[in-house]
Amino acid sequence: MIRAAATDIMRPTKIGRIKTRSMPKLSIGIPVFNGQEFLPELLDGLLAQTFRDFEILICDNASTDRTPQICCEYERRDPRVHHVRNERNLGSVANFNRVFELSTAPLFKWAAHDDLHHEAYLEACVRLIEQNPDVVLAHTGTAFIDENSEIMPFDEQTGSFVDPKTGRRYWADVTSIGDDPVAASRFWHVLTRARWGTHMFGVIRREILQRTSLLPNFPGSDRAMLAELALLGRFRCANERLFLKRFHASASAALDLKELRTFLSTDGKRYSRRLRQIKAFFGAPIGKPISIVSKSVCLMLVAAHSARITVQSIGRNDPRMAAHGYGWPGALAPETRRRPRG
Repeated sequence: MIRAAATDIMRPTKIGRIKTRSMPKLSIGIPVFNGQEFLPELLDGLLAQTFRDFEILICDNASTDRTPQICCEYERRDPRVHHVRNERNLGSVANFNRVFELSTAPLFKWAAHDDLHHEAYLEACVRLIEQNPDVVLAHTGTAFIDENSEIMPFDEQTGSFVDPKTGRRYWADVTSIGDDPVAASRFWHVLTRARWGTHMFGVIRREILQRTSLLPNFPGSDRAMLAELALLGRFRCANERLFLKRFHASASAALDLKELRTFLSTDGKRYSRRLRQIKAFFGAPIGKPISIVSKSVCLMLVAAHSARITVQSIGRNDPRMAAHGYGWPGALAPETRRRPRG
């Protein structure tokens, strides 16, 4: 539990079981691959939430460690937990999308197997959704934790979390991202300020998420999905740091582009990361319920941001530059790049 809380192939029997049970208010999707080290702590924290009307869907991406046994153990322990297993590894992106496709509740949340949540997290998010009809995604403030679930020291003067082992500073995504009545402004927030993309782990209206392309296959695709969501409605975050994002050796190890592509997808196809990023962001306004003027503004914003990547090399080794919008999401320095999970 939290010790320093800041306060395409599925087995048919499992699919049938998921589709025929009574529907809860919220589905929590956990895509996981070889998550034995941290998965139990995540599940314990979710099952202890003050909000309890949810199901947990774990999509095991053909793990080779004890992940299947852990899933079965929790499935027996609590009727809200359900486990499916891919017969082969589909890649992280496909597994994230698959666990959403298996869900049925009107609200949905992704949960990475190595992150944690304060016990009041779900209650805070569901309350924001229910009290604000125009809100499509609800989240909270973020704190950074280490491999021992200890929250990193927070420096009030700089607004950063400090890794006590290395002295490196990390700035969490601000809670105001996407919280604007103007769609184009929300789009720009995601494009330039969603440094870590942690909002994707918030509680989302299912009917709205279905109107996006979900996660496309390239590094930083979570921001592309968030950009689409931002054009469909507002984000709202509680200021309390109830979401705990973990840093640990296996998640922060540097991956070269070839390794990262293999982890994201197992199809072996070659592609240009930059072209896919640009295509996703330029395509985000298509089909969205915004005016022609707003769509034109969004396209100009993408073009402007594309020009800004010329300064990317200036900030490659400084997380503050990325936090202020320099460079395309996913094009991070090796020591700050996150290994995708699931």
